Amino acid sequence: MKFISALSLLALLLNSGVCLAAETVQEPLLSFQGFTGILNTPNAQVSREGSLQLLYSNQRENIWRNDPRKDRQKIQDNYLLSVGLFSFLELSGRLTEAPGRGRDLSASFKVSSAALTAGHANWPVLAAGIQDMGGGANKLQSRYAVLSEEIWHFRVSAGYGSHSERMEGGFGGVEFRAHDWVTLLGEYDTRDTSAGIRLLTPELWCTPVRLTATLKSTLNHNPGTIDVAFGLTVPLDLRKRSGRAPDMSAAGPVSAAPPLPAHQPPPAVPVTAAPEAPQETAPPAAAGVVATNLVSPETLENLATLQKKLLAAGFINVRAGQRHTSELVVEYENTIFNHNELDALGVVAGIVSETAAERFETVHIVIRRKGLRVAVVSAPRAVLRAYLQPGGDPRPPRDSVSFTYDSAITRDTYYYPSEGGFPFPNTSLILSPGLQTYVGTEVGVFDYLLSFRPEIISNLWKGGVAQLRWDIPLAWSGNFDDGQVYRDRRSDPRLDRAMFFQGVNLAPGLLANLGAGQLFHNNYGTLNEVAWSPAEGTHRLRAVQAWSRDQATRRRMEVYLGSYRYLYAPLDLSLEVTGGKYWGQDRGFSLEMKRFFGDTAFSVYYKNTTTEAGKHWQAAGIQFVLPLTPRKDLKIGPLQVRGADEWGYAQETTLAIGGQKTNDVISQSLAINPQPTPALYRSYYNRDRLGAAYLEEHLDRLREAWLKYRTKIYH
Repeated sequence: MKFISALSLLALLLNSGVCLAAETVQEPLLSFQGFTGILNTPNAQVSREGSLQLLYSNQRENIWRNDPRKDRQKIQDNYLLSVGLFSFLELSGRLTEAPGRGRDLSASFKVSSAALTAGHANWPVLAAGIQDMGGGANKLQSRYAVLSEEIWHFRVSAGYGSHSERMEGGFGGVEFRAHDWVTLLGEYDTRDTSAGIRLLTPELWCTPVRLTATLKSTLNHNPGTIDVAFGLTVPLDLRKRSGRAPDMSAAGPVSAAPPLPAHQPPPAVPVTAAPEAPQETAPPAAAGVVATNLVSPETLENLATLQKKLLAAGFINVRAGQRHTSELVVEYENTIFNHNELDALGVVAGIVSETAAERFETVHIVIRRKGLRVAVVSAPRAVLRAYLQPGGDPRPPRDSVSFTYDSAITRDTYYYPSEGGFPFPNTSLILSPGLQTYVGTEVGVFDYLLSFRPEIISNLWKGGVAQLRWDIPLAWSGNFDDGQVYRDRRSDPRLDRAMFFQGVNLAPGLLANLGAGQLFHNNYGTLNEVAWSPAEGTHRLRAVQAWSRDQATRRRMEVYLGSYRYLYAPLDLSLEVTGGKYWGQDRGFSLEMKRFFGDTAFSVYYKNTTTEAGKHWQAAGIQFVLPLTPRKDLKIGPLQVRGADEWGYAQETTLAIGGQKTNDVISQSLAINPQPTPALYRSYYNRDRLGAAYLEEHLDRLREAWLKYRTKIYH
């Protein structure tokens, strides 16, 4: 009967003459409980894949409704987060602070069949989930299964819950989309009958952010009381979903860009099929190298023009040369496109496709990092030209573009003499924040330490890198004050790293990075790593060895770690397992699942180690990693000032210590895997995305980058 009452109220709202402008039900948004749903009950949909939702609400939970201490029933704060990790899975987190009653930090998940029935109209969607799993206390736990059906502007949901103070038994609800930005809500959750309204704004100005607001009233308990929730939703790739430029990989021609300068040859006629690369027929000259006198004056002039254009575009370590009689070899190093190496590769390929002489049938583009050759991308020049030119064929030529870590395929090349480089080393000043937080612990709701971390990275010679990093605390919460529980985790302003690294290319796909100096404040020693990415980069093996000694305590630290990473390129998804002896001298293993959405990475991880004292410890957490710098940085003179190409924020919770469940913070950092800025995955492997499998899935980014920056480069 209560559920019928809620539906009757909803019907009255519908009869009030609301404009029906929408064609479908509003996308799934967060409920007051943190999972996508109605008000306090779920529907069978999940958060949009690749989206982040944040929500605050003041709803007071019914589990504390009968508390005789009336003064403790007035305030409750709920902070909710949800990530659409896949089209069928959402992960959620929640912090509830009810003064005098409880503090709860919880995680939830929901799995949906929506991805399986997306192409079938009127098919119902089934989902199941768990709210408030793990941790030391499970005050808001529930398990549920729910079925949803969309009919016209309605979404009707019904399900069954257990292990719950709110959803114990059958529940149900209805959502009605009255307008593009208005949805009316009604539900019965087995304890309460509620009605509400949800508002969703369009994308704000030039950002992909949308705001949400939900108002709700419980009809059977204090019906005059209104609970509110305010939040936002944003795609993790930070791209607008409406009113943005068309996808460059879509079928059909794109609008023409400004005409080429007069000295450029006219664009070639687009091809409809990518021809295969021609076979090498002309043998090299004596000693296997193209002799200078075999290179025509026209070719020399063309190579010189190519080098000048690449240098003018901001690249360094540029070389252009001829191999055999019809192959062009171009080398470059990128320091300005710091979101993704594919942006730089697209710009280089675009310049080459429009500038290279007609005699060059095949193009080899050599990617250099810190002066070392790390990979080669090859393609027929005609294919590149047809794909990258404005108005060209936008279909990615996957069958014609090849990738290899073996730069030996470009041997026997005559290179046009390079211009003298800048007399100073390539140096970057990286300005970025540091943020350390503890959420929902035994001693506080939210504790934070915000610091400023300027960093100097200087490439002294081929593979040689110097790193200096400072840590300057700026602001912190009370528990970081003198005499408080986290005071030992707040340092005074200091130089916390001063190291030198030498990168060595041992074999195709096999790189070593040898480091020595001040690893952390007052700890001096070595940090060495070796990484091997065979074949297409789908697999990666990594070994780390470190040794240091604390100058004050004389304590010796040793690290021995091995890891294996598997990449599933179609989803930009990687799975990595690491094991051994960590920086805190604890031994064990960690698991990480990471997925890239554009250049933003979201990770879920689990740690399981044993401390030196023999205490078993487990933790789990999430991490967001993204570039805090423009997509294209400036390069002016000997010093480049920019933001971090990779900045991470992680939040983890301790699951158990010594076999006992807990939410408290352990007294030391454990399962720490040292990965400084010059680490191989970051400085050489494009944040672990430099491989054939990743390139094949993202060839459209080359075209998009070239069409975006083409006009700026030529002007």
